[in-house]
Amino acid sequence: MKLSQILYKQHLGRLTRKLWYIQGKRTPVDLQTEAILSAKGITVEDPNEILKSKHKKLNLKQLNSFSKPLQTNDETHPDWKDRPCLTYSDNDLLIEGLPQAQNITKTIVFENVWPDAVEKATKDVSDNIHEIVKRSIQTSVIFDAHQELLPKVKDPVRYWWNFPRAMGITDVRKISNLSKKLLHLCHCISGSEIANSRSIIDNALIQVPFEKEFDLYKFCLTMDVTLMSEQPLRPAGLDSVENDENVELPCIHPIHYSAGLTQQNIYKFDNVFPLVSDYHKKNIHTVFIFNDPTKVKNLTEIEVQETQILGRALIKAFTAAAGSARQKFGTNIKDLPEPITIQCIHLDGKGFYFSVYQLNTLNLEGESGMKNYSWVLPKINLYETGGYVDGKPVLEGYNPEVFKRILAFYSNN
Repeated sequence: MKLSQILYKQHLGRLTRKLWYIQGKRTPVDLQTEAILSAKGITVEDPNEILKSKHKKLNLKQLNSFSKPLQTNDETHPDWKDRPCLTYSDNDLLIEGLPQAQNITKTIVFENVWPDAVEKATKDVSDNIHEIVKRSIQTSVIFDAHQELLPKVKDPVRYWWNFPRAMGITDVRKISNLSKKLLHLCHCISGSEIANSRSIIDNALIQVPFEKEFDLYKFCLTMDVTLMSEQPLRPAGLDSVENDENVELPCIHPIHYSAGLTQQNIYKFDNVFPLVSDYHKKNIHTVFIFNDPTKVKNLTEIEVQETQILGRALIKAFTAAAGSARQKFGTNIKDLPEPITIQCIHLDGKGFYFSVYQLNTLNLEGESGMKNYSWVLPKINLYETGGYVDGKPVLEGYNPEVFKRILAFYSNN
């Protein structure tokens, strides 16, 4: 028989009962509290008498009368209007995409064409800069330590199957980190003269209401990252078309250009711009628009088309330009004394859509007269593969043209 060490263990339950027994036998010490309070004229009440007395019941209806009444979505709402308004929000998509957006905003689109000002600003960068861009991609989409529960994975064939949820970097975080890192790199290599004239605003809200052919429209959109500048961009110009009045907008018959917009009776028909008019960097230079595939999708679960992405980018660029124009020239301006030019980058972290929008008029009635211009380039990928493959971090297919275009947008005046 092997002798083991004796363990002197204590039973917590027995110790607790003993502690209660000892504390129960203690004699209370008179601290003369009642005499001191009575000497100061303070009345001391017996708590047993207070507990025995009957209290009045609280009137819940009287208490609720002081709180803010609940607003109902009917004619009693203070913002209710009999005339409905067609609204376009951040995650909405147009049914016909780009042609429908052209008809709403009265815009002529020039595809696969680059404005001369941006073309001249496009320059080659050194290999060291491209290596920094690659490291920025890796730190944004691969090595970010922040992990969240990713959206559910669905198989259209086996729609009943529940795949296990995975932890990782969300698409919005990838896009936000990557865009800000690339902007910071442009800021560093552009020089102090250009960098000091730029500023960045996150989640800038712009609301532009207007009337078109007896219908009310309201674009209330958030620009995820807005690059501001001291001086406005010069008009991109138009050399290929001499008279735009003869250029017809694309036909989407039998669909009306307002199809797919949300009709609301509760709204505020106000202009909203994120900055005051006397701010020295009040001109919108470039807007970055994030495409989160978990939120930006069709209500019918049909796959999102590229023309719908281009239409979303055009609507947001028009909203930014129109908000800037009304801030600069007044809310009732129709024919602008000078064009407003906005650069737009629509990205999902991997694919980039570059466009330049020139607002010439806010008179959107009919198809004749002056029109707005938009230069659109096809989609270009920043990389082909970025993530973990067989447990190893992999970045393949880096495209240097993407950062060259971003740098050209940043340095364009």
